[in-house]
Amino acid sequence: MEKIFLRIVCVVIFVIVCKSTNAQNDFSKYRFGGYGEILYQRMDYSADRYSNADGAQKENRAFITLPRVVFSFDYKFRDDLVLTSEIEFEYGGTGSALELEYEEAGEYEMEVEHGGEVVLEQLHITKIFNANYSLSIGHLIVPVGQTNARHESVTYFGTVRPESETSIIPLTWHETGISFNANYKRWRAQLFIINGLDANGFSSAYWVRSGKQGLFENVKMTDPAFAYRIENSSIKNLRLSSSGYFGNSTGNTQKPEKMGDLKGQVSIVTGDFEFNNRKIIARGNVVWGNLSDSYEISSINKNISKNIQYQRTPVAQNALAYGVECGYAFQLKEKGSRIIPFARYEYYNSMENTAADMLADARYKRDVATFGVNYFMTPAVAVKADYSHRRIGLGDYNHENTFGLALVYTGWFMQK
Repeated sequence: MEKIFLRIVCVVIFVIVCKSTNAQNDFSKYRFGGYGEILYQRMDYSADRYSNADGAQKENRAFITLPRVVFSFDYKFRDDLVLTSEIEFEYGGTGSALELEYEEAGEYEMEVEHGGEVVLEQLHITKIFNANYSLSIGHLIVPVGQTNARHESVTYFGTVRPESETSIIPLTWHETGISFNANYKRWRAQLFIINGLDANGFSSAYWVRSGKQGLFENVKMTDPAFAYRIENSSIKNLRLSSSGYFGNSTGNTQKPEKMGDLKGQVSIVTGDFEFNNRKIIARGNVVWGNLSDSYEISSINKNISKNIQYQRTPVAQNALAYGVECGYAFQLKEKGSRIIPFARYEYYNSMENTAADMLADARYKRDVATFGVNYFMTPAVAVKADYSHRRIGLGDYNHENTFGLALVYTGWFMQK
């Protein structure tokens, strides 16, 4: 806790002294917009990676979905008081659907889960003290990791969000609390105090990702959490960033008495970069995470009620993910249009290190190479195509190949 406190103090001092312009003033009264995706995927492997000793079996299958359609509305009560809101419709909205769950103990069972969701991603009011710094209170995006900070589909190359981050941390990550925001010349900083994660949702396949609260009506803040993001763009065409998250998780479970004196402290530290000179576009990131009391939490979680739709599988002490992607932009005759072929490599392991004698299942050590092309009809509308080759256990299990097509958009539709 002392180390966490020192980090927080350092960021708070940084925020207090920072001064620069504020990005909230680029509209006069209100603006309405959003972003969305239409996705087609064809796979050559089955959804069951766990029942067979050699991994997923060969199977020809395809899906077409609307992963997310988001509508945003911002409104200025005054020049210094701004409402920001964002609502997301995932996979067509809300409903119920049957899902085959293969991951738990290498078996599968039928569960009734949401066929889609309607999610309030953002609803907060920002007080702009002057052109130098601001304070936001409400439901906020938590910009831990590269993709949480820039999660609109035109800001990354693939037809889907990078697997490395989405497999170990929530994405898009949004929580309720307060954020302090500041800029100074080429620096930008944010510090968050928010509700923490729920230790009952941690698992082998996704580490702490499903610990994001929302399964129950009440969101607990018995264990608050702290997050930060710092960005620097002093070097021409290059942005360097660091972000992190720190907080206990056992107090946010629905029955914390079962956790005893365990803390379940989650520590996440990330670093990422983006280079963009309008021709060459390169991005890279690394995410490292640590969970205290992981062995004890795993023992407790495997006995929670089956009525709670958590996976009830062991959770590792450490998770690791990193990746890099690079593309080259060919400008077309139409203004704002271009074609960008790209390549991406990612490694991610939700069981990088385990505590005590817990078995680290090699099926959660994965890497994937992706090649594709983005055709931007305008800077806000793009058609994407890619092919991904995934190795499970770095080649110890059957490989998995995916072909994807996507139509994506983002923008402000009207403003005043």
